[in-house]
Amino acid sequence: MRFCHFLLFGFALMVFAVAWVSPLRAHEVRPGFLKIDETAPETYTVSWKQPVRGGMQSVAGLGLRPVFPAACTRASDSTMRLSPGVLVETFTLTCAGGLRGQAIGIEGLQKTITDVFVQLHEVDENPVHMRLTPEQPMAQFTGGVGLANYLWLGVEHLVLGYDHILFVIGLVMLVSGWRRLVLVITGFTAAHSVTLGLSVLDVIYLPAAPVEAVIALSIIFVATELLRLAHARAALTRRHPQIIALAFGLLHGFGFAGVLADIGLPRDTSFFALALFNIGLEIGQLGVVGVCLGSAYLARRAAMPPAYAARVQTGMVLVMGGLASYWFVARTAQIIGF
Repeated sequence: MRFCHFLLFGFALMVFAVAWVSPLRAHEVRPGFLKIDETAPETYTVSWKQPVRGGMQSVAGLGLRPVFPAACTRASDSTMRLSPGVLVETFTLTCAGGLRGQAIGIEGLQKTITDVFVQLHEVDENPVHMRLTPEQPMAQFTGGVGLANYLWLGVEHLVLGYDHILFVIGLVMLVSGWRRLVLVITGFTAAHSVTLGLSVLDVIYLPAAPVEAVIALSIIFVATELLRLAHARAALTRRHPQIIALAFGLLHGFGFAGVLADIGLPRDTSFFALALFNIGLEIGQLGVVGVCLGSAYLARRAAMPPAYAARVQTGMVLVMGGLASYWFVARTAQIIGF
């Protein structure tokens, strides 16, 4: 019992400590995107998109700079454009001998928690994709397409998306029985998959800031329901929790789409990149559900008294609701300009 106590308490503190600072560092979590298109032999148009600090009020990026081989020179001046949350630089590059098989990197990447996706599209060749990380800020263009990077991006986006994690944990805590749990998780998955696809493929668009605020509100709703006795919860929550998961899943899908909107999808392979990203999300989501069920199993094995288990759950729900309330206020304040 003592082990289980420290396990659950430590988990709650970890989520609280990490998630509390996440809104302050969220701009550093979004990936950068370096798009290189060959327009003529050994001549390339480069679009370098990096997150900014302070949104539209700042033109300062993260201090990142693409580094090309020594045989490359800039053939035009850079043009800068500020979009919501990102700074876009475009210029023309000439590289004697081309870029295939050459190494490129991002200077300063190792000092951040940001990944950078790179796409090279040569004339009459399939696009090549690769991913640069703080641990590996430089890599070579090889012959592989590299779309598997979108799978890992999906996994990491779910695992590092603390608001999404808390919502999934809340859903698991809200239902009892395997059948209901499967229905709830399936409903959430189906809903966010639909809006993720429609948003990324430009069929439907919702601004990111209001979506993120409402996502925080969805966690507050679930936390409020969890603080009530089971018989006192809303009728829809008691009888059809899968509808709750479905409705809020639609909003979470727009939130998931934000990361792909930041980097863009490769046009020629958008369906496969989107599918891999979504599969990665589901892998991460199933991992969170597995941790929740494993913790519940340990609690049962430790024969934790019901009253004590209820206090632990109440404490974790209060942490969840407190964090979500903070996020909702902070995100709403950002929308109205405070």
